[in-house]
Amino acid sequence: MPTRPADLILHNARVWNGAARRPGPAGVVIAGGRVQTLFREGVPLPAGPRVDLGGAVLTPGLVDAHLHLTLGAETMLHVNLAEVSCREAFEHHIERASRDLPPDAWLVATGWDETRWGGSRPDLQWLAAAGDRPAVCWRCDHHAVLVNEAVLRLVDLQAVPRGGHVELDGAGQPTGLLAEAAAWSLVNPLIPRLDAERRAQAVRRASEALLKAGITAVRSMEYRRDLGALPVGYPAPKVAVVALDRTMPIDLDWVEAVDDRCSVVGSKAFLDGTLGSRTARLRSDYADDPGNAGMWVEHAADGTASAWASQVVAAGIEPAMHAIGDAAVDLALSIASDVSPAVAVIEHAEVMPEAFLPRIDGVALSVQPTHRAVDALMADSRLGAAAGRILPLRDMLDAGGNVSFGTDWPIVPFDPVQTLRAAVTGEDHRGRPFHPGQAIDVHDAFWAATHAGSDRCGLGRSLVEGGPADCVVWHGDPFEDLASASVQATFLDGTLVAGALTGDPHD
Repeated sequence: MPTRPADLILHNARVWNGAARRPGPAGVVIAGGRVQTLFREGVPLPAGPRVDLGGAVLTPGLVDAHLHLTLGAETMLHVNLAEVSCREAFEHHIERASRDLPPDAWLVATGWDETRWGGSRPDLQWLAAAGDRPAVCWRCDHHAVLVNEAVLRLVDLQAVPRGGHVELDGAGQPTGLLAEAAAWSLVNPLIPRLDAERRAQAVRRASEALLKAGITAVRSMEYRRDLGALPVGYPAPKVAVVALDRTMPIDLDWVEAVDDRCSVVGSKAFLDGTLGSRTARLRSDYADDPGNAGMWVEHAADGTASAWASQVVAAGIEPAMHAIGDAAVDLALSIASDVSPAVAVIEHAEVMPEAFLPRIDGVALSVQPTHRAVDALMADSRLGAAAGRILPLRDMLDAGGNVSFGTDWPIVPFDPVQTLRAAVTGEDHRGRPFHPGQAIDVHDAFWAATHAGSDRCGLGRSLVEGGPADCVVWHGDPFEDLASASVQATFLDGTLVAGALTGDPHD
């Protein structure tokens, strides 16, 4: 045991840090924001304030290895359509929001999902209540957007970029739906940006919510323009940035704008879209949309994906490739093999045929179990006989995939318990079994949500000797009953930043 005084001693805990498959009785001595030592209960302790955790489970801080921090923060200010389950409710939300906004403000909404009301896609008429006010409504996956006539008048529909799509009706007129690069390149730049103060407030609010959920580090997909909003000067998760820059050759000079509040670990490119928007690139047509096998986007559409990845590796950071459909995953695996399997990261890696498994040994797979639970609801209709190959976690781990967990917030909530539960139960979003043989053990799930995520972020593993004292105290035992467990308190570098402990520190 150390002899110099500790900043804090957490004892009478049941600690899991990956060394064993289940928590065991132990405690931790924290000094200088780091773990000075872990100890078994009953040994003499050094001087310093102590907190008796009453037998609570203590784990490393949770890591969300794929989210969009500034985008998610801003969507907390948008009209929320995530729970809308019919056209009438959709139109009611639009009417109420339009009524409450200032006359010159744009209406921005997020979260609609046509599978909640039977599959019919919304069109211009669904936004009639906005009148002449520009209205922009992002689908839940942010790969498609519905806009009204006021926005269409501002869009150059003759300039649809490669990898983009504008939906037309039977008469050849726009329905108001734009997908992939058409949504990002033609619509997104038109939306008025929040002023710096409001954006900073939104990110601070999001940071507080993340810490309360036990998330002490995030790997965030960020555009250059958003870096100034990243958290600084207040408690917030540690941020590893994956830069979104669509230039070719790549332009990474701007990453120097990031200071010591976060680090740049990679550059991201999209290879395809999503299953929900039927833009994920498949090797065969969608079962419910013959003639459509999805889309290649960005560098994959231009045939420059391999060259892009090579340039990113040469710059000393990781190429992060969004790949959801099996054709896109196939391409991503080939690129990873060519440039560096130990460095390249496949984001989502969702449709994973069994034949691909021998190729993933040692490959970094940044995946989202909650996506699996949600996409399971449409798996049979979209993929037919291949439905069971949506994120086969057990197979991926057994094949040697280096799996880390994230959520892709704001696409789905950043609730880490929901993420863990989706991985451990194998259930769909409605609680029904979905190929439960692909469920994984709670130990493996926690590893993917902690240490693997820390590795992915370029951070030291927490709750190990010499590592950062980023840890979570739990209500209940998540290793025995994950459904009833919740985060009680969160420590960041040895400081309590969210929640509360049952007893005050005492000497």
